[in-house]
Amino acid sequence: MFSGNKLIVILPLFLMAFLFVGGSIYVKQAEEVTNDNLSEKVEWKKSFNEGDNGSVLNASWSWGVMPDDGLQGTDYIGVTLMDENGNPLPEEELKDYKLSLKQNDQADIVKEGQVVENGILFTFPNKLEENQTIGDSGSLQVSSNGETHTEQAVISYLHTWEDHEGLESQDARFFNRSFKGKEDNDESFYWVMETFEDLE
Repeated sequence: MFSGNKLIVILPLFLMAFLFVGGSIYVKQAEEVTNDNLSEKVEWKKSFNEGDNGSVLNASWSWGVMPDDGLQGTDYIGVTLMDENGNPLPEEELKDYKLSLKQNDQADIVKEGQVVENGILFTFPNKLEENQTIGDSGSLQVSSNGETHTEQAVISYLHTWEDHEGLESQDARFFNRSFKGKEDNDESFYWVMETFEDLE
């Protein structure tokens, strides 16, 4: 009696095994986050307001996950405040600027920015140090002195995952990217993302 119904018994078992293996592979691929696709996971919270003495941009970022292929390299965030014609504010109108890297149990690490032609450029590490991740979350603040009316803030984030000798170009929006010790056309170890915030 059993030999006549082999197909009825074997087929559902085969189908169950196929679904289990296929589902496991899909879940593993769906959950894999590498440095290369980490930009899809970065979350931003931003506000850009007019104050008594100019405009103030407050922003924070968080990766939400750690990349499977490790944590190393140097990251860069550029901030450009734009006037009503879409031009960056002059350097002398950028008043205060700082970036803070979050740490689990310790005080934030504060980084001063560098004024460049089209905004502010921040440089900070990605690393794991004494069981603390550094660079995966933080906040920044940039303000203007109010001489020129601002319309929009642009935050540009350049993430790298290989050690290098620093960014050679001085561009807050990373349109022109060159790294010390790397070939000009080597785009295998970084990505750039931008987020925009209009003045409220």
